[in-house]
Amino acid sequence: MVRILSQSMDEPMPPMMQIKKRLHFLICCWCQRYEEQLHYMRHTTRHFPEHADEASDAPFSAEARERIKQKVAESAR
Repeated sequence: MVRILSQSMDEPMPPMMQIKKRLHFLICCWCQRYEEQLHYMRHTTRHFPEHADEASDAPFSAEARERIKQKVAESAR
């Protein structure tokens, strides 16, 4: 379910999968919370695209950090 929820942030979820997700949420509050956290992170990131390169300590190259920053800024529009 985690993979499906993460993937649904990038592309629309098919109707049958949406039904399965809702049924799963009836028995699993953890996945529902995870989806809420994903939405919160996306919302927050869109409001602060200029700081997107500071969100992680992962060793990205300067070019990779700039690409991430640009993608976040584009999605905020």
